Amino acid sequence: MHMNRRKSLLLLLPLLVCLAFPHAAGAFSPPEDLSGHHVLSNGLDVRLMPDPATPLVAALVLVKTGYATENTSNSGYTHLLEHLVFAGTDGRSKEQITREIEDLGGYLNGFTRDDYAGYLVVGHRDHLSSLLEILSDMLFHSILEEESIAEAREVVLEEIRQQRSRPGLRGSEVFQSLLYRGSSYARTGLGNLKTVAEVSRNALATYYRRTYRPDNMILLMAGGLSPDETLEIIDRTFGDEDTGGEEIPVLPAPPLAGQRVYTVKSDAPGVRVMVGFTGPDPRSGDAESLELLGAVLGGSGGILDRALEDAGLRPRSVSAYLAINRGFSRFVCSAAFPDNSDPNGALQVMLRAIKGAAEAGLPPARINETREALVSGEIMGREKLHYHLMEKAQWAVSGAPGQGFSPGRWDHLSAQDIDRVALRYLVDTPFAALFVMPGTENGRWDGGGGAISRAKSTLDNGLTVIAEQRPGSEVFALHLMTRRRGSMEPEGMSGIADFLHRMLTMGTFDRTKDDIEAELRALGVSLSTAGNPTVPFGDFYTSLTYSYIRAECVRDRAKKMVELLADLVRNPSFPEERMEETRSMVRDYIAYRDTSPGKAASAALSDRLYRGVLPADVLGTVESINAITREDLSTFHGRYLSGRNIILSVVSGLEPQQSIELMESYFSQLPPGEGLGDPELTETADSEVITLTLGKAQGALTAGMVGPEVEPGDLPALAIASGLLNDRLSRELREREGLAYSVGGFIGGAYGRSVFRLSMGTAQDKIDSARQSVRREIEALKGAEVTREDLDRRINALTGRLQMRMMSSINRAFYLALAEKEGLSHTFGEDYRTRLLALEPDEVERAIRRYLPGKNLVEVVVR
Repeated sequence: MHMNRRKSLLLLLPLLVCLAFPHAAGAFSPPEDLSGHHVLSNGLDVRLMPDPATPLVAALVLVKTGYATENTSNSGYTHLLEHLVFAGTDGRSKEQITREIEDLGGYLNGFTRDDYAGYLVVGHRDHLSSLLEILSDMLFHSILEEESIAEAREVVLEEIRQQRSRPGLRGSEVFQSLLYRGSSYARTGLGNLKTVAEVSRNALATYYRRTYRPDNMILLMAGGLSPDETLEIIDRTFGDEDTGGEEIPVLPAPPLAGQRVYTVKSDAPGVRVMVGFTGPDPRSGDAESLELLGAVLGGSGGILDRALEDAGLRPRSVSAYLAINRGFSRFVCSAAFPDNSDPNGALQVMLRAIKGAAEAGLPPARINETREALVSGEIMGREKLHYHLMEKAQWAVSGAPGQGFSPGRWDHLSAQDIDRVALRYLVDTPFAALFVMPGTENGRWDGGGGAISRAKSTLDNGLTVIAEQRPGSEVFALHLMTRRRGSMEPEGMSGIADFLHRMLTMGTFDRTKDDIEAELRALGVSLSTAGNPTVPFGDFYTSLTYSYIRAECVRDRAKKMVELLADLVRNPSFPEERMEETRSMVRDYIAYRDTSPGKAASAALSDRLYRGVLPADVLGTVESINAITREDLSTFHGRYLSGRNIILSVVSGLEPQQSIELMESYFSQLPPGEGLGDPELTETADSEVITLTLGKAQGALTAGMVGPEVEPGDLPALAIASGLLNDRLSRELREREGLAYSVGGFIGGAYGRSVFRLSMGTAQDKIDSARQSVRREIEALKGAEVTREDLDRRINALTGRLQMRMMSSINRAFYLALAEKEGLSHTFGEDYRTRLLALEPDEVERAIRRYLPGKNLVEVVVR
């Protein structure tokens, strides 16, 4: 052991910081929460956040070298190294790293930001020593082989091309360059094609040795860990690594000058207005005040949203936040509007609203309710260990020790504090504003703790309620899932279910949209009624077979949240003016879908596979959305959000019967609705190739089939088969052949039949090769032997991912509802793991041969 290497800061740092930085307006503030903060003698900065309620542990290592560390000659090296760290060490090959993590049921990933590269590992606390040893080996002993560099180079080049095919990229790039002009932060990430294509091993190795060293790293850990035991493990796995290299200086972006407004055209629909102001050093006491101010100004029902609404501008979304970096920050306000909106008018309204509120004094009640909502969000966010660490990463790199971690960091702030920072940083100060307008782009811009109890009940109206208790949990999570979706939409009205869900928060017969937003804020409720297809993973839970509502709050506000949610579900009023806003927004989402290679390919494949039994996409078409009337919505609402079509699942600290009684008291009044039968999908008979032309730099390929009737007992084997297929596709197409940045497929069931789908993004000149390789790998898997080792590895990988997803109560509620909807005999928890462990290799082999496609494969190519 090397415990003498560790120097605890628990007593010393508060004194030093207080002496060096006395608290005053704008002065550096003392750390807020130094518990669990340690530094090894080799300089590794460690932050431990124990949570005994879960058996999982997440560790995130931050290498304090990011995009901003680079210059024009090595742009992209940081991101390329992020890939290469996974490619093999002195003692482990790439395959061994992957296999060891999966054998432990762990999850491993990496990402790069402006100020750091992050390496994340999640797994059971029993495997913590092994997981950290693997992570340490990767970080300090990567060998950077020429072959690995060539493979990673192709992957990164594809990633760059894919990013450039993303609708709306131009506006984001331009705003970044304006916000951080005169600094390395003005460059967008990933790098450029030239430097990545021409990088040498020697240059990468030199950059690696300079930056990947313990005194240039921070280790954040959260979950079911014992601090003393964990420190010993960290000391053993990281403590022997030597310091070295040199500090790579990164200059802060200079303060903004003047009040400058720019306009740029983008291929994304809608109008966006973005404005950025110079903020303080993140270590300043003003940083927390601006965090709170951002929450008061932004969001639905916030001060900016209300001001824009009052001006008749109908914003679709409004945000305000403090963006922090090492040594400086920017305060950003952003709003999205329908086409033909007046961006200059919107900017002036936003500026006047900020000035008027600051000079008149922000309402203390509003500040208090916003503070409560932020604290609720922090409490709920801690359940999602890995996301919580990722959210805290920038504070760990940019803030004072312990700053940004405590949910109580806004407690001491008064309304006068918030008024002061608004006046100091946002009123009559320099800013950079950008109007992003729809149009043709002209080139690129240069410049688990206790035992779980569960109960299920069917109400008199046919509605199913499932309730699960998480002992000690402060979170109340409620998930609504419909049993049917696309098959219930009337002919000519595809997308009406999505339209209905988006209208639920627009007003009821007892509450206006503003009332709903104010109540959600006051209760600190996180609510989602539909996905956002324009942001990464924004439509992760979107499906053609069900729709959802996700709501969560702290437990002591559960009754009020349920009462509000029941009103939204039972009594939507569908105001005509809000219908037109929603219609315009959905049309923009459709335009985005139809210009995004992957999404356009997916919709075309669904259209051909399901042949009208299900719609091609949840959004519908421009024609179907234009045709929907208020009467149509009201009629569909009565049929759709009815007892027999709804599953309510609750996960909370309450006893299950309490939760069921609460649901019954508010949802038993829903009409029962009609009986539901399964739609009948038709088995795909012939192969077919469909070609779409979008003219993007990045192409897309999707393939699929509707297969034979699936036996329910085969579904666990199909889940393993999907994992084996993805292993082959990733290894062969992505890594060895460099044909794709992303590729994935699955074999599952829908309405009694098997369904196979695969999607990948690739360069235009690689599409034909990709098609051939996909068919080759499918046939290879059908003929391959599945070993016991293969099976165990995939079981650990699958259950490990599910455990991660179900860290949060709301995701656990989702999986409970999904199991009920599909009529499964398990709930995706330990019972599912037991079922998977009972599988034999020959069962998986039989499922692969029976359900993988042969010649009856439908392919969609987007060029």
